[in-house]
Amino acid sequence: MSSLFASSISGMNAAVTRFSNAVTNIVNASSTGRLPNSSEEKATSYLPTDVITLSNDVGDNHLGVTTTIVPRDQPYIVARDETSPHANAEGLVAVPNVDITEEIVDTMMAELAYQANAKVIAAEKRNEETLINTLT
Repeated sequence: MSSLFASSISGMNAAVTRFSNAVTNIVNASSTGRLPNSSEEKATSYLPTDVITLSNDVGDNHLGVTTTIVPRDQPYIVARDETSPHANAEGLVAVPNVDITEEIVDTMMAELAYQANAKVIAAEKRNEETLINTLT
């Protein structure tokens, strides 16, 4: 397999990871949880994550990318919801720090990245077929 295929496939895998992460954040955006009682404790709401994409370094070549899912720096915001079973005495709960618009943009960018990598694979396949037909 050519390095172009390997790079494009890793790009497609990264796009799938970004898409899946954004969708998971969107689905859980309206969940609530108990606020932490101390700095050592975590909120019990959904804790959103982000995807970091890094270039692979292999010798003198940069063949593809890898992704890492990391916890969001500020995973929750404080909101008032006296009706929630998770509310504290002041009626406050932890809500995931998820910007729906930003997550939707991430899904669209992931889709475009996936399509672009698929087109690179298709073009390389045509080039290789043309080369083989020329040589035979």
